[in-house]
Amino acid sequence: MSWFVIFGTMLIIYPIAFFMKKRLSITEIYPTVVFGMFVSTLVDAFASYHKAWGFFEVDKVELSALWIIIGLYPIFAAMIINCYPYRGARWEKTIYLIVWSAFSTSYEWLSIKVGILWHIKWNLFYSFLLYPFIYFLLIIHVKFYRRLNKQIR
Repeated sequence: MSWFVIFGTMLIIYPIAFFMKKRLSITEIYPTVVFGMFVSTLVDAFASYHKAWGFFEVDKVELSALWIIIGLYPIFAAMIINCYPYRGARWEKTIYLIVWSAFSTSYEWLSIKVGILWHIKWNLFYSFLLYPFIYFLLIIHVKFYRRLNKQIR
């Protein structure tokens, strides 16, 4: 069932991401997604070591986790930063981050139910509280990247 969820998600999300209106250039999306993958991999490794959460089986590092790290994380990160209302009001930005956090928490719940993810010293409420900060870190990276690009030109 876990592979059905992973590949089913890919079958749904990849076409949506491919055909969505691109508000950011690939040169803005790519480094931010790579940065997000790096940070998430470090956090996931740290959490797994401390038995907070991990992928598939407890006390095992599995190559199958790469399907999530490489197959799902980047596309969701690209969608989050691409659709973010950069010029919107503060309340729009806040609602946007809360909606993505609710979606991510729901997907995390599903991942736990089908055995993709486990929690020991962690729970979904912590995730819901942490997701807005994680996504805001990606937004900050986009803004930082833009500022660096202006200095180079």
